[in-house]
Amino acid sequence: MKNPLQFIAVILFGLFFSSCQKEFLNPNGKDSTVYDADALKFIDSTGITDSVQKIAINNFVNQLKDSALWTKFIAIYPMEGGSANTTKWNLKDPRDLDAAYRLTFYGNPVYTFGGMLFPTISDYADTHLADSAIGDCFNASISYYSGTQNTTSGYDIGCTDGAVPYNELSVYSNSADKSEWFGFSEDILSPNTTGLFMLSSSATNVTRYRNGVVVSSKGVAPNNSFTNLTFLIGKSRITIHPGQKECELATIGSGLTDAQEFTFYNIVQNFETALGR
Repeated sequence: MKNPLQFIAVILFGLFFSSCQKEFLNPNGKDSTVYDADALKFIDSTGITDSVQKIAINNFVNQLKDSALWTKFIAIYPMEGGSANTTKWNLKDPRDLDAAYRLTFYGNPVYTFGGMLFPTISDYADTHLADSAIGDCFNASISYYSGTQNTTSGYDIGCTDGAVPYNELSVYSNSADKSEWFGFSEDILSPNTTGLFMLSSSATNVTRYRNGVVVSSKGVAPNNSFTNLTFLIGKSRITIHPGQKECELATIGSGLTDAQEFTFYNIVQNFETALGR
């Protein structure tokens, strides 16, 4: 190239184009996945470097957005990475702040590739997210993906067993550990304690789901009140029996319809399958 200015311009353009590719396509400079901006924030915060895990979270976010479910949640905890530092983050707001609802751990939770386990009453995670932050008892949900098959009665996620409307979920429970959600109350002695469990409320109903299918439904309006306490993962307050079921994912947010819950389950299951758990 005879004109040195043209030559320099070509070089500068090439460097700029390469930089853009790294920023928007290659978060670690090694793969060509087009990462969603929200997925990339989570990946950067967690420090996860495994390509399978990064692509799984990216597909998870994309599928939630494509199904118009992303905005339904205030907090999503994917429980990826197998350590306290990778597990604590809220996918919806992956800042290291209580106000972003990242988890604070107490006791000695067991961190594994599958998620995390809370074996004793001293082991739990505080979400820093009070039930009143959901904003509307007529449009609210919590979910817990259990990776453990057991018949241990106890709470897996919840606010308190000592103040109406309690707002706590037990995958398996006797009368001492009932699931409660804005007035819904029920013992669950199901033989199947693995999969995605959700409590969801609407203006006229409160429904319990397992793997996207209705388990029970109360055709009454929810109790219009809040405990104003934060959700704990691994147990609840007052009656603090832990369910001792490995948490592979948990969510807190708006209520879902039957169809939305079924879609959400399939998206979560795709995520779990991609991670090989």
